Amino acid sequence: MRATFAGVGEAFDETLPNTSILVETDTASLLLDCGFTAPGALRRAAGDAVLDLDMIYISHYHGDHYFGLPALLVRFIEEGRKRPLKILGKTGIRGRVNRLMDMAYPNAPSRAEFETYFIECGPGEEIRHAGVNFEFALGDHPMPCLAVRLTADGKSLYYSGDGRPTDATRSLAAGCGLVIHEAFVLDGETPGHGSVDSALAFAAEAGAHACALVHLNRTVRRNQKDAVLARLAETHDLHAFLPEPGDTFTI
Repeated sequence: MRATFAGVGEAFDETLPNTSILVETDTASLLLDCGFTAPGALRRAAGDAVLDLDMIYISHYHGDHYFGLPALLVRFIEEGRKRPLKILGKTGIRGRVNRLMDMAYPNAPSRAEFETYFIECGPGEEIRHAGVNFEFALGDHPMPCLAVRLTADGKSLYYSGDGRPTDATRSLAAGCGLVIHEAFVLDGETPGHGSVDSALAFAAEAGAHACALVHLNRTVRRNQKDAVLARLAETHDLHAFLPEPGDTFTI
């Protein structure tokens, strides 16, 4: 299982694309979130591998996590995509995506040569598609956000989306090889968001081998990056890192 960090930024970072991760297994490829600036970043990071995308998972309905879908889907249409595409998300995913397409490119769906299937997900559910097992739990975020655990090829990856850890997400992440967690601030408490310290503690408690921190606040990344990297260097029995767009990690 390989993760490619197409984007690692928060909603309004002018230098980094929105957090978006391409996950490739032996049987499938899927995209975790697709915000405003994610489609171009995904192309830069993954190239033609984007054409083989099987699934897209949307963690929650904030624009920096799903407003990039129209651009991605219309490019698929222009490129003559034929293979079906599955889009997974919380209750209402079909209506949300259809409304976005209607606002952005209302005539484009009629030209599509591929089928799009929508799959609704909920906390505590388990879904399996194309050799990938999905499990979900709610994090602590103002817009309800479903963290996801992916298991394939005997490996597991956890992605938080946005939000502070909860008892349910802690249980979900247990034993994962890689934890990808949002860390909006360095330390302290921020309503609805995680911190570097809480994300590292979360990954250590899960027994993860590695922890990637994403969605770091733009001012923190600009002004406190050395302090963040120092925290990462202090971890023991955990490979903690701050990925840049285009970086990859293999579990």
